[in-house]
Amino acid sequence: MLTLPAAVPSMGTRRVVFLPTVANIEAITLTEITAGENISCYLTRAGGWQPTNDQASVQDGRYCSAQDFEQPGTESRSLTIQYTFNLGTPTADEARLALEKGTTGILVHFLQIDQDEDTFAVGDWYEAVPVTMGIQSVMGVEDNAVDRIQQKAFVTGPWTEFKQLVAGG
Repeated sequence: MLTLPAAVPSMGTRRVVFLPTVANIEAITLTEITAGENISCYLTRAGGWQPTNDQASVQDGRYCSAQDFEQPGTESRSLTIQYTFNLGTPTADEARLALEKGTTGILVHFLQIDQDEDTFAVGDWYEAVPVTMGIQSVMGVEDNAVDRIQQKAFVTGPWTEFKQLVAGG
């Protein structure tokens, strides 16, 4: 009999926090994340977190073979985010204000957080990306849509994957 591994729904189980700095990107503390700007509910479900990646091939053609081989080449990662904004309530417009063009920091993307949870805990899984924020581009008007900004987050350091929050301050 075929046994399927358990799957975890992604809808509603992701969070994103912006941090100006961290002591160790591979061991972000609960204190650091709590002090950050939680922009999770500003990001849109469609297009809110849009990572892309690519890896080039190094051609490895040998004189003694009619077959060309490959070796892994350079890696490239990119990130675009999309979020809502509200100019009428600037104090409730944290994403737009925190992510102004030229701002540097760390975007921390949490995975598999219970959808009813609005706090973080030691052991929560994340990936973290050091970024410099690009220009904020207001999206065009669409039927049945809210005002949104699309923005490139220029990746400025290694993309840290599958780490867990740690205790400490």
